[in-house]
Amino acid sequence: MRRVALAALLLAGCAGSGDYLAGFTAAERQSIPFAPITATRPGATMLEAYRLQHRYVRTRLRAGDRIAGYKGGLMSEASLAGRGVAEPLVGVLFAAGSADDGATISLCGYRRAAFELKLGHRDGQVLPVIDLPDIAYRDPDHYGAVDMVAANISAARYVRGMAQPADGRDLDALRVTLSRDGRAIASGISGESLGGQNASLATVRDLAVRAGYAPRPVDLIVTGKIGDRGWLLPGRYVADYGPLGRVTFAVTACAA
Repeated sequence: MRRVALAALLLAGCAGSGDYLAGFTAAERQSIPFAPITATRPGATMLEAYRLQHRYVRTRLRAGDRIAGYKGGLMSEASLAGRGVAEPLVGVLFAAGSADDGATISLCGYRRAAFELKLGHRDGQVLPVIDLPDIAYRDPDHYGAVDMVAANISAARYVRGMAQPADGRDLDALRVTLSRDGRAIASGISGESLGGQNASLATVRDLAVRAGYAPRPVDLIVTGKIGDRGWLLPGRYVADYGPLGRVTFAVTACAA
């Protein structure tokens, strides 16, 4: 009953949401930074932020996109403490943002592109995922957890590696590295995600349900970042996930 009631609340409107969403989506279309929700409504709550996220998702679905999965946010004790919240966040991944090993990613449309090394889980399988969010706030150094939720946790593009069976693997012991043009720029251990990969997977699924979504076995569930986030620059990238293999992709500048 609690989850049904929460879903109903999330689908209800909230005062001022139209103005924020109009500005958010216009900035997205024009590839310019946007003002976070708390810039105009400093008292906005997490519930209101998830309502805004739902409305944004519906606009994407009406435009022909589809939900491909969900990703966690603030999936470490340090991240939670830094934003002053008690539990992680969840956002929606769209099919239009998906790219496969060997893809070329254009920076056209990005405001401030970033990268995060992650693991994805889908229907009993595990796969490398390089999340490529767009940290598009007007001030990318000052925003809160409510702002993150209302902005769908900056979800944009993501590159997927080959899926492999998860059973029998130590998913918390993988050392992952990322290089750009032959130079190492990030590394970490997969167990850095909050509570380990299995616990993180359960957390993101539960958060998605509590936020009013209906995750399916075929949906991609992306857990917390491995190593530090970095800024996405033009170049050739190689992500080495050890026994899960390598993922390569190129990033190109946006021509004026």
